[in-house]
Amino acid sequence: MIFVENKEDIFLRSESFLLKLFTDILKIIYMLKHKWLLSLIIVLPLKFYAQDLSKANFSLVKKLYSEHASQKQLALFVQGDVNAVRAYTNEHGGFVKFVAGDISSLVLPLSAVSGLAALKEVTALEDNSMKLTPLDDSMRVRNNINPVQNGAAPLPQGYDGTGVVMGFIDSGIDFTHPDFKNPNGTTRVLYIWDHNLTGGMAPLPYNYGTEFNSADIDAGNASAHVDNSNGHGTHVTGMGAGNGSAVNAHKGVAPKADIISVCLNWNLPDDDWLTTVADAVNYIYNKALALNKPCVINISAGNYYGSHDGKDLQAQAISNLISQHNGRSLVCAAGNAGQIPFHLTHNHTFSGDTTFTWFNYNPFYGNAIYVEMWGNASSFTQMKFAIGADKTSPVYELQTMGTYYNVTQNLGVLNTDTLYGTSGNRIALVQRFASLSNGRYSMIFNIIPDSTQYRFRLSTTNPGAFDLWSFQMTPASGLPTPLQFPDIVKYVAPDLNQTIVSSFSCSDKVITVGEHKNRMTYIDCANNLFTSTTNYTPGSLAPQSSHGPTRDGRLKPEICASGGMSIAAGAYNVLPNLPITNKALGCMHIRDGGTSTASPVVAGIAALILQRFPNATWQDIKNCITQNAMVDSLVTGTIPNNEWGYGRADGFAAMLGCSYLTTAELGIHHTLDVYPNPFNDEIKITSDVTIDRVMLLDATGRIIREHQFNTTNGTAKSIKLSLPDVAPGFYLVKVFSGKSESVARLVRY
Repeated sequence: MIFVENKEDIFLRSESFLLKLFTDILKIIYMLKHKWLLSLIIVLPLKFYAQDLSKANFSLVKKLYSEHASQKQLALFVQGDVNAVRAYTNEHGGFVKFVAGDISSLVLPLSAVSGLAALKEVTALEDNSMKLTPLDDSMRVRNNINPVQNGAAPLPQGYDGTGVVMGFIDSGIDFTHPDFKNPNGTTRVLYIWDHNLTGGMAPLPYNYGTEFNSADIDAGNASAHVDNSNGHGTHVTGMGAGNGSAVNAHKGVAPKADIISVCLNWNLPDDDWLTTVADAVNYIYNKALALNKPCVINISAGNYYGSHDGKDLQAQAISNLISQHNGRSLVCAAGNAGQIPFHLTHNHTFSGDTTFTWFNYNPFYGNAIYVEMWGNASSFTQMKFAIGADKTSPVYELQTMGTYYNVTQNLGVLNTDTLYGTSGNRIALVQRFASLSNGRYSMIFNIIPDSTQYRFRLSTTNPGAFDLWSFQMTPASGLPTPLQFPDIVKYVAPDLNQTIVSSFSCSDKVITVGEHKNRMTYIDCANNLFTSTTNYTPGSLAPQSSHGPTRDGRLKPEICASGGMSIAAGAYNVLPNLPITNKALGCMHIRDGGTSTASPVVAGIAALILQRFPNATWQDIKNCITQNAMVDSLVTGTIPNNEWGYGRADGFAAMLGCSYLTTAELGIHHTLDVYPNPFNDEIKITSDVTIDRVMLLDATGRIIREHQFNTTNGTAKSIKLSLPDVAPGFYLVKVFSGKSESVARLVRY
């Protein structure tokens, strides 16, 4: 509303407004006549600014623009001052579920989110529009588990997971299967939290789903829970913790571990997916903590979109939960997209260097084409991006090309453009938005097509580089020749690099697992020999196993384990519907594969390590497994690499290689972080107190290096050490501050 003081001013403003309106209409008519791109900037009466929205991710911004007054409760991760965040959340009708480091997992009415974003104490906010999907005996031989369970020398005893909690975040569990029962018939499952069920007892402080404890299960009061994804969760749990009681001793890696199962909701409204995964991680760790037991969690599910650097807030929250206490580990599947070209990078070295990539509409992925680019500040700000459209029939022809924008023009502002074809028809609406979080940019185009006859091109120019992941790109095999379409010489096709899943899977604190083949044959349910029709060598890398590195170049996966043709428990609601050849002798176990099956093998090894060393840190467990991996002629390439990691998991060697650990706590008197670990030439040590002196010791206690620091100004809380001539192996790093000291374990590879 405009306030004026006299009539003359009113008339002047009215004439100016009408003249401007008439001029704008003429401009629009002219642009439509000449088939230009009409660009509209969405302006809504929202109480925030671009600098506030630049803290948020795209899916959250869309909700704020479309439903900003809604009282709908929204699950969020918020990074910043946790006390300020908690105070605001409580004051505005929300609640905090848990805090992990400087990240709060909370629920807040959507109408209050803009005010939260405006707080100077808040640095980032994310909801989540990504959905995870399930990532689909000889296993114990392939991964050298039998000697551990049997207590082969020089182990002091056999290890079977006794006293350790194994958590499985998956599709649920068929708790009636004998492999999950004790010899007396009682359940081995301590808790089930089913996110799909309503009306039952929901665990606090999460306030959704239904929780069952072992008493409920034994009393027959948990029948509402079923494994809801073709028995995926039951099979995964059987690989990690099944005891083989049913028939034929199809035993998992840690057959006497306690089990906690969280059944995810694969069709969650608003796709608040990853927030519920973080809830599940917090839930399982807290249950184990209350029991005073170490805990390893397996997640055989993942999402292929996102930044692939472990810097999203949910990944950071989960990482913080892992390191919150000793005796914790988290293992996940790398993914099964190793043969699918869905990664893309444009890398320009000079001004005017222009390339493009086509994206195709596919209703399987929704009503839009979602293009999300990720780049670092140093290599992204000069690039410019545009969306165009090409016809492919009867001839290839460019229909329209939008305006080029850089990332800063879109930072914190949701814009909508309209694409028009050569005949004046509308082709698509294109939303664009950019955000900056944790030192990296995200630039997004969300293309909503009016017609499916076009291929939409992402065109980029000027120096810089980015990565993106999408299953809607045109591969190299689907391109015309330069004679058919001369522009195609500038085409960049999607590649097979960086096919690993995203988010927490890319965290250094998570052990990410690839797959090698397990077996070729087994005896099926009808007592016939089943032989795979695919010819491969057991122990060789599975072609579909996803590989790294992360977007920022770190090693992933760290290890591979057996997957293809592995036998484990089958859910009773699935068994009758499976072919005879899919079920093993006895008809109570099924074959499955993929990294989903490999991941619980490594999680089981982590459980065995935790049984022997219950105070081991996540880093100890990761080192024990990776530094004692099996490497033979089937493990190809220079190790470590981004297909095999450090090689094939070897349970027995991992247990023996952990002999340097003790169950006594290391001296830890202040917060200490050493990165990267394992390291190559250099480490960075960060503490919450001033660092006076650092010592590096080998496994025998011999001092290898010692560094004294001048800290009279009291500011040296972060230092870098160059160690290029240190031999590969295990080390201890001691950090002194005044009269206190802390010790961390370190690995040089």
